[in-house]
Amino acid sequence: MRTGDHYLESLRDGRVVWVGGDRVDDVTTHPKTRAQAQRIAKFYDLHHAPEFQDVMTFVDDDGERRSMMWFKHTDAEGLRRKRIYLETIVRELDAGSSGRTPCANNYGLVTYEEDPTPWSEQSVGTGGRDLTVGIKSFLELVKEGDLNCAFAFIDPQVDRSRQEAAKTALRVVETRDDGIVVNGVKAVSTGTPFADYIHIGVFFRPGIESEQVIYAACPANAPGVTMVSREATVRDDPENHPLASAGDELECTVIFDHVFLPWEHVFHIGSPEHASLYPQRIFDWVHYEALIRTMVRAELMAGVAMLMTEHLGTYQLPPVQARLARLVEFYQTIRAHVIASETEGFISPAGLYKPNVLLFDFGRSYYLERYSEMRNEVIDLAGRASLLFPTEEQWNNPELHDWLAPLQSGAVGDPYDRMRISRVIRDLFLTDFGDRISTFEQFNGTPMLGTRMLTMKRSELSPSGPLTQLARKVCGLGEAKAPEVTAYTEQAEYARRLDGARTEGGSLVR
Repeated sequence: MRTGDHYLESLRDGRVVWVGGDRVDDVTTHPKTRAQAQRIAKFYDLHHAPEFQDVMTFVDDDGERRSMMWFKHTDAEGLRRKRIYLETIVRELDAGSSGRTPCANNYGLVTYEEDPTPWSEQSVGTGGRDLTVGIKSFLELVKEGDLNCAFAFIDPQVDRSRQEAAKTALRVVETRDDGIVVNGVKAVSTGTPFADYIHIGVFFRPGIESEQVIYAACPANAPGVTMVSREATVRDDPENHPLASAGDELECTVIFDHVFLPWEHVFHIGSPEHASLYPQRIFDWVHYEALIRTMVRAELMAGVAMLMTEHLGTYQLPPVQARLARLVEFYQTIRAHVIASETEGFISPAGLYKPNVLLFDFGRSYYLERYSEMRNEVIDLAGRASLLFPTEEQWNNPELHDWLAPLQSGAVGDPYDRMRISRVIRDLFLTDFGDRISTFEQFNGTPMLGTRMLTMKRSELSPSGPLTQLARKVCGLGEAKAPEVTAYTEQAEYARRLDGARTEGGSLVR
């Protein structure tokens, strides 16, 4: 299994990264990137910690111990074991401040492994090549090296009615015997400066051109690849900023200047119809992991609010208790979605046990819709203690300390404890670092509106599906007519099987 040192060494590979106005020659040492590099290195080292061995690793059929990233859950208990692993990663890496850990990124590769054939058969412009060979070999390469594959799916946010603007999106500009050449931009890619490979994909949109439909893998240091990051929010100040100093995974615009991709790294090209089906299948796994992460973050929100009100001496007040109960309800409801999605899972055609898509997608929607309200509850319960407290330098100043310390005294604990709690609340909710995290969750994988629209395309939610059977009975209506045959329904049979299989009487058939 990969170690943190091995990972850090692999990043010194000549990749081209810009953060703000700085050209970063080495992401492991530059002040704006080194903390995140160290955080991902910690991810790898956790797999070697003896106290975490049973949670972080498993022994495969060949007797080799591997990261739980690659564990294939074939039943509900196996999925719960994977969830405990994912949850542990979130807890150990700053309670979800980094959404694009390697295990989160690589979960998006499952759909290729589950059902590689359509990716090849529905491609256009491959000259009849069998892309499944490359898909399988690439997945084996990533697994053997414990590599990290960052997503780059989002096209530029431009006026697509202008032809010259539309051409900024990544597209195939040349097809060769040994591969393809791509040129253009992926507008948003999170954590790319810290990845081994860039997982290229596309979100379907009406009018998308065949040349823009590309699913492939590209080395992060490939010639012609340039990563242009937004301004970093990291704070090189661990005492005052315990979370914001731990790293910023960085959202980047990735420029592909006539980049060559060999066929063995190409998963699919050319079919908008295929693209219309698969983005959510790729991000299903990412959204399940995201729900786990938001569950832990909701737990943290309730916890810091309790600690702060206890220290302030307001915890026992009935109005405060009622407001804290809302935060606990927020956490417990998300937790219920996680558990229910696992309990109501199903066996996919490839034999993998998949959590119930509707339950984890709607759980994620619940979090996103209520997050801002819960954030405001935490800040309001903390009051001015969320913002007005001494810096570490002021606290340690002999001229100021004796004046400032009594101001932090509370009903319980040491005065310095309140500062610790305040710093976490401030970093999470009152900084550009915290705002970036909440914005990331809002758009992670698929925005909430897009997720809901795609969710309603799933067969069990159609007016002729099982969800309306009770209503039809109560209303005295007859059996549902066969659903209208559309391009979506014609091509989505195998995709729907992956979503949840057939239903009878509203219950999943396993």
